[in-house]
Amino acid sequence: MAGLVLSDAATQEGAKKLRRITRACDYCHRRSIRCRFPGQDDNNRCQNCVDFDQPCLFERVVKRRGAKPRSQTLTSDRGSPESIKQEYVYGDICRTPSIVNPVPWQEWKAPRIVSQATVMDLVKIYLEIVYPVFPIFHRATLIRRVAKAEYLTNKYSFAAVMSICAIVTARLADRAAYNPCWDVQELTKVKSEVFYAAAVKECGNAGALDRTHFDLLRTCACLALTAIQYSKFREFETHMGKYHCLVAMDGLHDEANWPKNIGIVETEERRRLFWTVYCLDIYSSVSRNGVIRSREQQSNVVYPTELDDDYFDDTGYRTDAPSSGLSSNNATSSHSHSHVATDAGSSSWLCGWNFINDLYRVMEHVITNFRDKGRQKRSFVSDIFGEASAVPASNVRDSIMNMYNNLPQCFKETQPMTLDQTRDRYGYQAASITATVQLLRMILFSSAGATIEDRCNVASEVVDAFMRIPVQYLQAMSSPLVHHLAAIGSILGSVCYEPLSESSHLQVRIVLLALAQLLENLDHGIHSTACAEKLRKLVIRVDERMENQRHGINGPIAQFHENSGSAGSPHPFSRSSSGDKSDGSNSMSTGSAPSIDGVFPPSNEIFDDWPWNHDYMHLPES
Repeated sequence: MAGLVLSDAATQEGAKKLRRITRACDYCHRRSIRCRFPGQDDNNRCQNCVDFDQPCLFERVVKRRGAKPRSQTLTSDRGSPESIKQEYVYGDICRTPSIVNPVPWQEWKAPRIVSQATVMDLVKIYLEIVYPVFPIFHRATLIRRVAKAEYLTNKYSFAAVMSICAIVTARLADRAAYNPCWDVQELTKVKSEVFYAAAVKECGNAGALDRTHFDLLRTCACLALTAIQYSKFREFETHMGKYHCLVAMDGLHDEANWPKNIGIVETEERRRLFWTVYCLDIYSSVSRNGVIRSREQQSNVVYPTELDDDYFDDTGYRTDAPSSGLSSNNATSSHSHSHVATDAGSSSWLCGWNFINDLYRVMEHVITNFRDKGRQKRSFVSDIFGEASAVPASNVRDSIMNMYNNLPQCFKETQPMTLDQTRDRYGYQAASITATVQLLRMILFSSAGATIEDRCNVASEVVDAFMRIPVQYLQAMSSPLVHHLAAIGSILGSVCYEPLSESSHLQVRIVLLALAQLLENLDHGIHSTACAEKLRKLVIRVDERMENQRHGINGPIAQFHENSGSAGSPHPFSRSSSGDKSDGSNSMSTGSAPSIDGVFPPSNEIFDDWPWNHDYMHLPES
């Protein structure tokens, strides 16, 4: 009997040994040790938890066993252009099985679009041709993070880097690169739209975050710039709208609401980003005749410190920097442009960049004040507060030119490119300042009535100002800068509908030919050549009209003069009495500017191939 009992006990012990512990407890799992249950009096704890007096728990998430989903293996084969095109399509991102049915425990993994070396090259080109005008990244920090491939581990950093690649490849496609060391053909094998779609995809997955990631804001700004390059203005407004939505959710228009744990570098980057998007917003309001979504009076963000990136990091500002940008007025407490130096050796290029912000702040008030004057009906608000501004446009123009004349010479003369990035940044500022000053002059000019001679004079001055800028800067700045030229076409378009004297004809002819030459100089794939050809044809038609006028074939001209009044009457680009626009691109009332001798087409026919809306030179007369 005893032997029988012993045999049964041995049998039971053998049965226990055959039992398989299918899952280790959390403590053993973390230490990667064998999990054993010694007996029945252990309170359901394994031997290791008993020995080390640990709670024996099974709280970790159970992962599915077996082979990984096939969709994960697809990410390793995305290096070829064919596979990239299958997954990313401009404006529509093809959905893979992992996107349709996401695995809950699978971490985000960056798709492979191009090699790390290509990304690094595109970032370096960004620092050459985009950064001087849109410096929303700290150079050393950006290069370090890309070199360490940190963007492959964070989807918002990935979106920011992809947006950089998108705008750079778009400008390379428009022949904006001037440095011969870059292999443009190799760098543009993957189209800009591929990078754009990748950035939009990750940016679109953000949702309502507890706190907006800074790289998400920068991605929106870069995508908006890229949309301008594509001439996709609805998408531009989409990205700008998302940026302003994120800023509004966290109150980022006030530095007091910024995260408390950010360092010096991110603080400066946030300031640069804020004022960059502010200028884009004002620019959009002018060029698209839209509303202003960010007001400088409602913002509490100071200007970036006028100090080059090489002279500060998160440890502090270097005191041996060749700039006085560390003054308390400029660095901590004031929007205003606090100082100007005498030469490039003692003034940071950001001094000129901040001056451009000053110009756009003036532009905001010009738009508000002079548009209000054109309202046909006074509202009760006007009766309560009175006129928006009693300052005439001429006084504003004089103040702007005084500010410009007080700038250091390095910001008033655009020197030829040297391929020295430090020196060329000053050239970019000078070119951008020239373009912005002339745009502001044109807006102020169009707010008051003027004769044909005056309109030709201002258009000629603007063309001359652009002609003095080395063409490399104009090509590198690309589409955003060419939008300034549309204003000249609007001014000249109004001239073409009025009777011309011999002297006026000569002026119009010279300005049109100069504008055509300027557009040909900017030949980089955005309709400039076609527009130049149309302008030259228009010159021929102007000459034919004047020849007919000399032979007395001017009956329609006299009739037009009788109907339209003097040369100082409201030009065809002003608002009609009903406030409605015609079917053309320009806001001309029907019948207000009939064709003369059948020579002059509507001005929107002259510029109908331009991919942007040039309906912004219709600020009403004072």
